Amino acid sequence: MDNNEKRSLIAPLIVLVLFGVNLALTLKLSYQTEHKRIYESNAYIFVLVLILVIYIIRYFTSRKKSTSDLAILIFGFFMLWELAYKLGWIHNDLLIPSPEGLFHVFVEKPKEIREDVVGSVQLLFWGFLLAIVLGTVLGLLAGLVARIREVLIPVSNAVTLIPPLMFSAYFIMLLPTFRSAAIAVIFFAVFWPTFQGTVQRVGQIDKKIIEAARTMGVGTAGMLFKVIFPYCLPGIIQSFSKSLRGAFMCLTGAEMLGINLGIGFFIEKYKSFADYRCVLAGILTVGVITTIIDILIGKLEKAIIKWN
Repeated sequence: MDNNEKRSLIAPLIVLVLFGVNLALTLKLSYQTEHKRIYESNAYIFVLVLILVIYIIRYFTSRKKSTSDLAILIFGFFMLWELAYKLGWIHNDLLIPSPEGLFHVFVEKPKEIREDVVGSVQLLFWGFLLAIVLGTVLGLLAGLVARIREVLIPVSNAVTLIPPLMFSAYFIMLLPTFRSAAIAVIFFAVFWPTFQGTVQRVGQIDKKIIEAARTMGVGTAGMLFKVIFPYCLPGIIQSFSKSLRGAFMCLTGAEMLGINLGIGFFIEKYKSFADYRCVLAGILTVGVITTIIDILIGKLEKAIIKWN
């Protein structure tokens, strides 16, 4: 084994050492603070093992040095977090729960979290789907027909300057159910950026392509869906990740304002009870969901867009 190979093993070794230190801190040291409650460590240990498994898979599939760096950062953070409790640096766990306390929420309330996540995803799906379909169709049409474009672009420029969440309270009063209000907020957050992005992509098409299609007798519908749409599709899918993130943030914000289901409602409810373990667990859940969405969109783009 040469020197380069030895150096490449240093980072994985540090990851394993930090993982072992975290396990030892969790299982061997007792709390030195006036802890309100000693939580079971099973959920936290599961998270540590899961992170290690993901790291090992990523390390052997990507071979990127940054994979080890990220794992070191995560395990180092958990180690300092646990030490803060085991050595008595944190005396009150009301605002900053222990790692065991935070992850034990997912053991205490699995059904409630699952139902709220499913509720949020369902609302996100319908609002996002409607906004993407209508925004893309109208964007293709406006990009092709100058008169429509000249009317709608100034409107969209004005509307997109207003944060969608500002309309949520009005939607809640205007629409018949909280669910329809949430879908409206998501639709509002995604539709106009999708419309503007599609118009911009249509404007980037080489004019010779449009002229060639017209000389072959392609009509408006054929031009939109057989020529322009395939050209714009890679850019549309590439914008999905950003649009979904923004839509999910708007959804959780709307849920916190009055909708009685969803991860935003979960966070708001336990904030009212001053149960910040559950609040942080909800925030962590939002982070995990948005990360999963980002990964799935990337895989969808690679699977569908093969000609980009």
